[in-house]
Amino acid sequence: MKQLINYFGKQVGKKILVWITGSLGLSFFVVVGVILVAIIMIIGAIGGSVNHSSIGGNGLSACSVTGEIDEASWNAAFANAGAFTGKGDLFIELAQQNGIDPVLAAAIAFHETGRGTSNAVVNKNNPGGIMDPSTGWSRLMHFATLEEGLAYTMANLKRRIIDDGLSTIEDLGAVYAPIGAANDPNGLNAHWVPTVTKFASELGGLTMNCSPVGSQVVGNEVFKTILNEMLKYEGWPYVWGGYNPNMGFDCSGLMQWGYAKAGIKLPRTAYTQYKFAQPITRDQLQPGDLIFFKSADYAPVTHVGIYVGNGKMFNSQNAGVRYDDALTGYWGSVIVGYGRVADFSDTSK
Repeated sequence: MKQLINYFGKQVGKKILVWITGSLGLSFFVVVGVILVAIIMIIGAIGGSVNHSSIGGNGLSACSVTGEIDEASWNAAFANAGAFTGKGDLFIELAQQNGIDPVLAAAIAFHETGRGTSNAVVNKNNPGGIMDPSTGWSRLMHFATLEEGLAYTMANLKRRIIDDGLSTIEDLGAVYAPIGAANDPNGLNAHWVPTVTKFASELGGLTMNCSPVGSQVVGNEVFKTILNEMLKYEGWPYVWGGYNPNMGFDCSGLMQWGYAKAGIKLPRTAYTQYKFAQPITRDQLQPGDLIFFKSADYAPVTHVGIYVGNGKMFNSQNAGVRYDDALTGYWGSVIVGYGRVADFSDTSK
């Protein structure tokens, strides 16, 4: 769209507009103005949707719903991954040899190498940013082949995950990229956990040391805790990429923040939350469940809201943080599905 606008601007310069105005009259100029306004409105609508795929979050890990590798997500991620393209089976084989989660290993490698494009992996076959001890840890190790580099990296991860017991992304991040470290003056280490988490979600969700909570009965008091937290932000504007009160909220960011207050860890985006949640039918829908929508074409799921009963949901959409009719009208026409991340049934009965 941006390229289209640039092209339009170049073609319809000042001289051309003057010529059009003189030749065709003011009415045509007004029509052009209306077209430009329409283009701007379209940009606003698209901008309001695209933010759901932003990187961010509070470091909460996404889990595979089935506990197995999601082949579709896994293969899609490795279809365009630089030096790792087409190497998904190799990651699985080497991870299994070391008894670690292939998704976690791949997510870390994707982060450390910029999705397989860094100099370290392209020219040194080093997918983990491993430093060479023979140089006083001042230079990257150089491996003869990518397989050799991956095998070394997986073995190193095994020592951390199994031998040292650092089994979560958060635990590993505290070692690999400690926040506030003296050698990180620009604070880049703060991005390690959320970015690795984002890649884990993209790859289909963690398959070890992580499990969805869809069958956990937590009661409707927990639902009230979540909703009351979200209601603090009612009337706030929608914020692209927002996931906390300091930033503001987009749709999935509001869900992640609210559910976290009840100890329920959701992944970052609407689509990964859709894959994380236990699928349910409309007849099974109860307050506290999630409703997923496709309001744009860039992804299978682009919006999410929490169902609050009586056909209503609470969500953050382009018009702001608010209640909306979820099952009828516009939103009812773009529903993709329903998901449960905990059972909010009334446990007092």
